[in-house]
Amino acid sequence: MAAYVVSGDETLIGLELSTLVDRLVGDNDRSMMVEDFDLADAGTQVSLIADALGTIPLFTERRVVVLRNVHGALADVLEPVVAAIAGRVDEVDVVATVTGRQPKVFADVMKKASAESIGASVGTGRNDRLGRVEVHLVEAGLTYSPEVPQMIVRWLGEDHSRLAGLVQTLVSTYGENAKLTRSDVDLFLGGAGSAAPWDLTDAIDAGDTSGALVMLHRFLADGTHALQVLALLANRYGQMMKLDGRGVRTGADAVAILGGKEFPARKVLEQYQKLGSSGVARALSHLAGADVDLRGGKDWPDVLVLEVLVGRLCQLVPARGGRPTSRRASS
Repeated sequence: MAAYVVSGDETLIGLELSTLVDRLVGDNDRSMMVEDFDLADAGTQVSLIADALGTIPLFTERRVVVLRNVHGALADVLEPVVAAIAGRVDEVDVVATVTGRQPKVFADVMKKASAESIGASVGTGRNDRLGRVEVHLVEAGLTYSPEVPQMIVRWLGEDHSRLAGLVQTLVSTYGENAKLTRSDVDLFLGGAGSAAPWDLTDAIDAGDTSGALVMLHRFLADGTHALQVLALLANRYGQMMKLDGRGVRTGADAVAILGGKEFPARKVLEQYQKLGSSGVARALSHLAGADVDLRGGKDWPDVLVLEVLVGRLCQLVPARGGRPTSRRASS
């Protein structure tokens, strides 16, 4: 009957969550053992969460219930979920993710459950960053020569969201239990991680196609994988979709749903207001198509797929003074 709260930087929570769930599942069948719910998704059914937390699993000894984005849950969702957590059966472990401040009722019930807190953040010191790289290499089953973690820290710069993708690439290339040398890792390191994610998203938000393409090529030249760029953009528009239909008017309202700090939340809100519901829906459609194409749907180079995607996203931005179309009008 264990409980865990994974909190911290949004770009890093996913890796910590995946590592924890893998540890809890072990050699069991994940599809039979794990139930995953997003509390910020308006379509999530509270009754299914209550059933998952309150019923004994039939085909496995334990069940793992993942509750994502607790900070984004509305009161009419959060309150029954908190009650279900308090009354869960002994055979259920609960894992929750939170960005920003935890809702008090949730923090209280997890405290009573003696929940273990897992931070997904990066310290500012070099030793903190080096330690984080070493931990993720070891957790992936990799060993390495002494200079490898330092190389990776220099390559990441301030963009630590790229660590998960790099580790996955190294495992898929060399296999688990591989020992990495400097030359092994150097193959996957481009230029230093100097291009910040917002350099690309700000250009797209402004409808600046040429500027966005410059930033895209800088990302790819830095060694960022195409799927990592896609994930960055998908997360951006996924945040906008979370605001859809929620009556959000201010940066503070956006923080209540998205978590984190007000400045980035306000930027997401402003772009959502530019695009409107239909614009965000079309952006997500473009992203889904690019995902298929990057996985072999089209016989195109990855860079061409991303160039077309970025161009389409920029074209969705209304000209200055223009108004977004509604979803109803676009249907």
